[in-house]
Order: sequence, then structure tokens, then C-alpha cells
Amino acid sequence: MLREALTYPVRGEAADETLVVGAILAVAAGLLARLGVLAVLALVPVVVLAGYALAVLRDSTAAESEVPPTADAPPRFADFRGLAADGARALAVAIAYLVVPAVALAVTVSGAAATARPEALGTTLFVFGAGTVVLFASLAFAYLLPAALAGVAETGRLRAGVDRGRLLRSARDGRYFVGWVAAVVVAGLAVVGLGSLATLGRPGQVVALAGGFYAIVVVARLVGRASA
Repeated sequence: MLREALTYPVRGEAADETLVVGAILAVAAGLLARLGVLAVLALVPVVVLAGYALAVLRDSTAAESEVPPTADAPPRFADFRGLAADGARALAVAIAYLVVPAVALAVTVSGAAATARPEALGTTLFVFGAGTVVLFASLAFAYLLPAALAGVAETGRLRAGVDRGRLLRSARDGRYFVGWVAAVVVAGLAVVGLGSLATLGRPGQVVALAGGFYAIVVVARLVGRASA
């Protein structure tokens, strides 16, 4: 699964064109994000990239009997309006899944800081207990997020992102777990590697942003095949 996903972005006759367009969008998003007040303009390429990742996930969830996993190629950047619509849906689902643990973490930290002395035993137990709960809740939401995105990609409806039947089927599937772990490992290695590359100056930052698009496609491919 991992080897197939790593070679997926370079398959097909239009692979070079797709990689160039994706890299340009990723670099544009990084550069626009530095424009201060105008950084909101970075949302345009970000939404398109999110839509493309959802398109990769949708294609990757196709049944293997219909599309052999070593024969299909990544989708092309053709319908930018459709990609933007998919990207908006993908970001909405991702934010909905990630905002709950983020708020829980903020409440836990602020509550611990405001209610008691740091050296108090009760405060220490509260911080560790609440932190453990938040950690497991965050992992649960992160684990279900790809399955939710797969449902949205397949149906085009946000409601599919909270379909309990679909989510439970994915959560209990061993292949989904393996694909999720592989995607997390690849994403983590990409963050570390590309982050190190970005410390080498402006050229390194540009290469890191372009490489980020490749990593996004690989991760979307992994979770898509895992959700098939």
C-alpha cells in the first residue's frame, strides 16, 4: 500500500502537468500567507488544493475490481470551480472534527491555570486526567476524519461526514487502521523533512512548499485506499 501510494502522484500521461499546477498552488498559498492583512488571499489556493485532495480520495476509494490500484492515475486540475466547492466542503468537515478537541484542550489548560495553585495535588491530577481524556478524544476525531472525508467525497454532501454507520464500519476495519497509521507516519515524516528543508532559506522554502503538494497527494491516496 505504501509503495503504491508513493508512486501514485507520478503516474499517468498528465502527471507532470498536475504536479506543476499543484506545486504552483502550494507555493502561491505559502507566499500569499505572508502578506499580512492580505493573507486571506491564501485561502483561494488552499481551498483548491483541499478540493484536489478530496478528488484524489474519491478516486482512490473506487473498488479495486473496477480500477486496479497500480493502473489508475491522479485526477487532473480541470474543473477549478468544482475543486473549490469540494475544497470548501473538505475544510468544513476538517474544521468541524478538529475544533472539538481544540476547544477541549483550551478549556482544560485555562481551567487548570485559573482554578488552583500549580503545586496543588488536585490541580496536578486534574491536568493529567483532563489532558489524557483530551488526548484520546483528539485521536478519536483524527482517526475518524478520513472516513468522514471519504463519505463527503463519495456523496458530495456534508451530512455524510457524520454518518455513524459509515464511520463505525471504517473504524472497525483493519485495513482502514493500517492505512490511517501509514498516512500519519508519512505526514509526520513529510512535516519533519520539509520543515528542515524550509530552514535553508527562500529556495528551501519554495521547494518545501512544492514538496508539500506531493505529500498531500500521497496521504490522500493512502486514506482513500484504506477507506475503499
